[in-house]
Amino acid sequence: MKKLLVVVLLLAGCGYAGSQGYDWVNYQVQAPMSARPQAVTIHIDEGESPDQIAQDLKDKGLIRNKDVFVYYMRYTGARSQLQAGDFVLNRNMNMARITDVLVHSKPSQVAVRLPEGYTLQQMAAEAEKDGLGKAASYVAAANDSAWSYPFLKEKPAKSNLEGFLFPDTYLLDKSATPRDLVKRQLDRFDQIFSPDLRAQAAQATPARSAQSVYNIVILASIVEREVNREPDRPRACSVYFNRLLDGTPLQVDATVLYAEGKTNGQPDIGFDSTYNTYLHTGLPPGPISNPGLSAIKACLNPDKTDFKFYFTDPKGVTHFQKTGTEFEQQKAQYGVAH
Repeated sequence: MKKLLVVVLLLAGCGYAGSQGYDWVNYQVQAPMSARPQAVTIHIDEGESPDQIAQDLKDKGLIRNKDVFVYYMRYTGARSQLQAGDFVLNRNMNMARITDVLVHSKPSQVAVRLPEGYTLQQMAAEAEKDGLGKAASYVAAANDSAWSYPFLKEKPAKSNLEGFLFPDTYLLDKSATPRDLVKRQLDRFDQIFSPDLRAQAAQATPARSAQSVYNIVILASIVEREVNREPDRPRACSVYFNRLLDGTPLQVDATVLYAEGKTNGQPDIGFDSTYNTYLHTGLPPGPISNPGLSAIKACLNPDKTDFKFYFTDPKGVTHFQKTGTEFEQQKAQYGVAH
């Protein structure tokens, strides 16, 4: 009800009416500028006006409409609570979240940017680069078997937290440790991959059998590394489930690269590892990256298809095929060698 009232007041303040106006204002407030994290620092001077702040946010690509932001601050009471200082915001934050950060967060916190699809080792390096302790301390925290969350119960006891370190931009006090960051990531995973979504994993769909949460995380970690465009991901997941169903090896390059300790380049498909899905059927023994919500949802709700193959062209578009012959023909058509 409070959210509805705010939007109605914004409609009046911005001069819009009707259902289209409601949808437009709601979009300005709730939709972030980007689905992917990209940190942006903003400085607010003591006594700076909401109009000036709104213009700065718009100029830095954080909001679409400065008038809506000004009215939003007024009608939520945030206008009188703004703080002076430096704030690290992110283009994957919506207007409501940006306002919350400007009102409630402490200026000059450490911002750690952890993109979707990063491995544990990449996240450790990023945390150190952003000023949060040593990479080795982050790895040690992620290797600790003492973490206790319901979603970790299916994880092999001796494995690390790969797959469960939720990617996002985290604001932490300068006194925070790498272990504090790992806890924040696990808490965020628990929030995003909610109990309701975890329950969905155990329910079969027309396109997949019932799965454990761990299997969904493994599959999501693969699609996060393999498929760039969000609309292509449910279809790519259908390829994985179709191959798992008939016992065909997944033949995923990203799993081999992970085994080799690489994140790009050409894989050695003869590399001796249980993560090599050219040599072994079924899923790899664990996740190969840390997926975001888009990849998780794609694996929970894959498309129902007969596709068994896919490749991604130089423009980042993924193409799907039912047979190996189609696969080879289309790769040649798009100039894809591997």
